[in-house]
Amino acid sequence: MSNYLLRLKKSQELLGLYRAEWLSSKLFDHFNEPGYFSELKTNRPCVLIGGRGTGKTTVLKGLSYTGQFALNTNSQIQDWNFIGIYYRVNTNRVTTFSGNDVSLDRWISYFSHYINLCFCQELVRFALWYEKNTGEKIEITPRKWRRIKAVFQLDEVIDSLEYLEEELEILLLEFESSINQVVDNPPSKITMQGAPIDILSEALLSGTVLEGKQFFFLIDEFENFQDYQQQVLNTLIKHNNSFYTFKIGVRELGFRQKATLNENEQLTSPADYVRIDLTEIFQNSTGNKEANKFKGFAEAVINSRLNDPSFFGQQEEIRITDLLPSLSQLEEANLLLKNSHLGWLKDLEQQIDKSLYEKAKEIQPGYLFFIKYWSEKEKSKSFTDLVEDWLLNGKDSWNTRLNNHFYASLFSIRAGKVGIRKYYTGWDTYLSLANGNIRYLLELVHAALLEHLNLLEESDTTNLIPISYDVQTNAAIQIGRKNLTELEGLSVEGAKLTKLLLSLGRVFGLLAASPLGHTPEANQFQLVSDSDPATERTVNNILTQAVMHLALTRTPGSKLTDKTDIKDYDYMIHPIFSPFFVFSYRKKRKITLQSSSLLKLVMQPKEGIKEVLENSNRNESLDFQLPDQLQLFGDYYE
Repeated sequence: MSNYLLRLKKSQELLGLYRAEWLSSKLFDHFNEPGYFSELKTNRPCVLIGGRGTGKTTVLKGLSYTGQFALNTNSQIQDWNFIGIYYRVNTNRVTTFSGNDVSLDRWISYFSHYINLCFCQELVRFALWYEKNTGEKIEITPRKWRRIKAVFQLDEVIDSLEYLEEELEILLLEFESSINQVVDNPPSKITMQGAPIDILSEALLSGTVLEGKQFFFLIDEFENFQDYQQQVLNTLIKHNNSFYTFKIGVRELGFRQKATLNENEQLTSPADYVRIDLTEIFQNSTGNKEANKFKGFAEAVINSRLNDPSFFGQQEEIRITDLLPSLSQLEEANLLLKNSHLGWLKDLEQQIDKSLYEKAKEIQPGYLFFIKYWSEKEKSKSFTDLVEDWLLNGKDSWNTRLNNHFYASLFSIRAGKVGIRKYYTGWDTYLSLANGNIRYLLELVHAALLEHLNLLEESDTTNLIPISYDVQTNAAIQIGRKNLTELEGLSVEGAKLTKLLLSLGRVFGLLAASPLGHTPEANQFQLVSDSDPATERTVNNILTQAVMHLALTRTPGSKLTDKTDIKDYDYMIHPIFSPFFVFSYRKKRKITLQSSSLLKLVMQPKEGIKEVLENSNRNESLDFQLPDQLQLFGDYYE
C-alpha cells in the first residue's frame, strides 16, 4: 500500500469520529475555534442554540478547564480569566425527579438540592485539580469553612478540600438513593437553591490565589431537563453573581421554559443572556457572511483531520477542496444526458438548413437539452424554431431563462430512470448539504472517502485523487438514508418524523422531477391552519420535534411575530436529505401546506401526498418510478 493511500485510510478513520465523545483524547488535537467562540468567553450568561452535530459539545468542552489546559499550552493556568465547569445533563438522573406521588413544590426542592450538590462537587474537583497542576494551595479561611459546613448541614468539622470532596460524594450518593424511596422516606437536610454554590464559589475565589477569576458553568444538553427543572436553572441564571455565570448548550426549541420559579419573572435576551443561534449564524444562505465564516471553519476542521501530524508528520498537505471537485451545471447536464442528445440532432438534420445543422452540432449537449426542455414548456414554438433562435440570436439572449430554470431542469433529465438522477458534488455542495452542521459534514466526507478507498483497493489505479462524481453523490445519498433511519430512535415521536420525512421527501422529489409549467425549485412550505385545536396541537408537536431533531429546518417568515409561533416560519426538509429524495438543497420557493394535509402525510401517506400535490396544482402520478435508493420504502408509498 502506497504511503499516500495509507494517509487517506488513516484520515478516513479519523473523520469517522464525528461525535465529540468518540474523539476522546484527540478532541483538542483537532479543536478549531468557531467565529462566535470569543462571545462565550465574556462574563455574561450565554445560550448556544443548535441541532445535534452543530458542535455545541465540542465548544463547551473547549471552554472547560481541561479543554483550556489542553488548548492553551503556551499560557499559565494562573493567567486564566475564567474556569469552565462542564456538566452534561444526564437523562437517567433528571427524569427520576418526577412522579404524581410527590408534589411539584417538593420535586423543585429536591432537584434544586441535587443541582447544588452536583455543581459544588465539580467546583471542588476543579480546586483539587488546580492544586495538583500548579503546586499552589487554595487557602480557605476557618470562617469560610464554617459557612461551608453550615450550608451543607454537615456534622463533622471540615478543613480541607479533600475532605469536602469526600463528604459531597457521600451526600450525593445518599441523596440519589433516597430519591428511589422518596414517598416513604423523604430525604432530609435539603439545601436552599443556589446557596451552597454561592458560598463555595466565593470561598474558592475571594481572597485566594483564584482571586479575580470567574466560574463558567457549562451545561450541555439543556433540553434534557424537564420543564420545571429548566425553571430552576433559569432562576440560577437570572440571579447569578460575580463569582459564576452560565454557558448553556441546547437544541433548537429545546429551551422550552423562559420563566424562573417566580412565574412573573422571565429570562429575556439580551437583558439576561446572550443568544447565540447557530442556525441563524451558519445557515448557508446567499449573502450570509457568517456562512462564509463557517466555510473557513469547516475547512480547518476537515483539513486538520486529513493531515493529523501524529500519523503523517510534515508531509505534503491533503486539502478537502482537492478531494471533492465540483461540476458546473452545464457539465452536470452533459454527464446526465449520456449521449441521449444524439437522437435530437438526428431529427434536426431533417428539419433545418445544413449550415445551421453544422452549427447546431456544436451546441453543448446540456444546452441542447435545455432548448428541447423549453420547447415543451412554451408549446407555441417547436424545438427546431428554438434551436434556430439560439443559433441566430446567440446564447446571451437565453441567459434569463438559463439563470432561472437551467438548474431546475437538471432534475428532469433522468427522471424515472435507473441510476443517479442528479449529481451532488463538490466541497461547496457538501457545505450546503450540511447546512452549518459540522457532524453532517464529517459524515459526508467520511462516507465519500471510505467508498473512494474501497474502489481503490479493488482496482489497480494510481489515481488516488480526486474522489469521483459518482462516489461523492452516492456518499451523499447514503448519509441521507442513514440519518433518515436514525430519526426513529431519537425521539418519542421518531416514527412520525420518519413518516413525515418520507412523505414530504416524495412530494418535493416529484415536484423537482416535473418542473415544466410550474415554479422551479419548490422545496419549502408554509403552514396554514384548517383544523380543530386537537389536530393543531398534534401538528405543532410533530413540527417542534422535527426541528429539534433536524428532520426539518425553519427560517422566519415574512410576518414573524413570535419565535414560538410555528406558523410564522417557513419550513424545509434539512438539506442533508435532498440527495436521498432527489430535490434541490438550495433554499428557493415554497408551497402552502394545510395542517390537516401535514397530518395526513404522517397517518395516510399515499392520500396525503396526492392531496398536497393537487393543492399545489400538480397532477403527477404517484406511480412515477421511485429513485433507486427509495425502492426500499416502496411498501410505504403503497
